[in-house]
Amino acid sequence: MRKRILNLLKTNQLRAGDKLPSERNFCEETGLNRNTVRHGLLLLQREGVIFRLERKGWYVNPIRLAYNPTNHVNFAKLAASQDRQASWTAVDKGIVVVDENANTGESEGFPLGTSVYEMDSVLILDGQKVAYTLNYLHAERLNGIIPKIQERAMTQVIEDDYKIKLKQRNLIVRPQLLAREVTTELGVSFGSPGVYIRRIKIDEKNQQVLTVEHEYWRFDAIELRIDQ
Repeated sequence: MRKRILNLLKTNQLRAGDKLPSERNFCEETGLNRNTVRHGLLLLQREGVIFRLERKGWYVNPIRLAYNPTNHVNFAKLAASQDRQASWTAVDKGIVVVDENANTGESEGFPLGTSVYEMDSVLILDGQKVAYTLNYLHAERLNGIIPKIQERAMTQVIEDDYKIKLKQRNLIVRPQLLAREVTTELGVSFGSPGVYIRRIKIDEKNQQVLTVEHEYWRFDAIELRIDQ
């Protein structure tokens, strides 16, 4: 089964983004049983060749987005530099006051008592959902920012509209299984593997924390590249 699909890709009968035939169709075409077909598909999923959307089926994975998390990431510009089309959602979840239970970077993030915007986003690449983000933004310093980032990248808005030069610190990158909230947003199976990235951005001038950003990527959507 695995070899059959790889051959379809090699001969361009399947291309990036294409939907694969259903498992039932594969069974009828090959004479293989459902378990054998599913095993082959899961092997290709682990290799990052294909991915599955809940209640929609299997798809050929597009080329991974080359991504250096140590840089300030403007998602739109990053995608455009690799001939990809980026879009995103930006959902305002209101203002919260940072306390001991807030997921705002702990001692490295916002001081207790800081009022912050809570916002979540889904990052979309060539029409496919690739990442879910949960962001906290300093409500006083970045007053009124969320409507501005419906069409422009957050880093760009902060630097252009608020005249603040950002500096990144305390980067965390780790593999993890995606939580149900994330998989529901991305339309993938609960417990799918992913890459978690946490970044804190500060005002380069006075070192004040301005954003704490949590990114949850599909493992097959990005390729991390760290420039030396």
